[in-house]
Amino acid sequence: MSDDMPNSDDLESYAASVQNINIVITLIAVGHVIAGTLTIPLIYVIFSSNMYLAPLIVTFMIMAMRAIFTLTVPISFALGWAIWRLKPWAWKVAVGVNIVWLFLNIIGGIVLIALLNIILLFALNGTDVKLALTPIDTQDSIDPL
Repeated sequence: MSDDMPNSDDLESYAASVQNINIVITLIAVGHVIAGTLTIPLIYVIFSSNMYLAPLIVTFMIMAMRAIFTLTVPISFALGWAIWRLKPWAWKVAVGVNIVWLFLNIIGGIVLIALLNIILLFALNGTDVKLALTPIDTQDSIDPL
């Protein structure tokens, strides 16, 4: 008997681990929604800044930040939904987006959301979370005899 497959005596312990991973995935999804929600006040602050007398480079940077942060909110909500629904593309996109957002939040000095990005990256790279969010290739799982 293979060690990879649980026998009937271990089904209860397997069910508990599935419940735990569902809780972790739900927390990761909620974390993305929280990150998007925390970005909304930043958008207000950036849009309320007066940039008419600023040098051209500062004006350009403020406009770029407006665009980035405005796109961050719907992307965060969409990632939260995709992770919660276990979409096959969610893990790769979430890791890539969180790395980019971490870099931008560190550059911008936004500590709270940067810490949330670090926590989300660690949670996304957990073995069970990776297995739950990445699609299983059926060609590799078939045992040719």
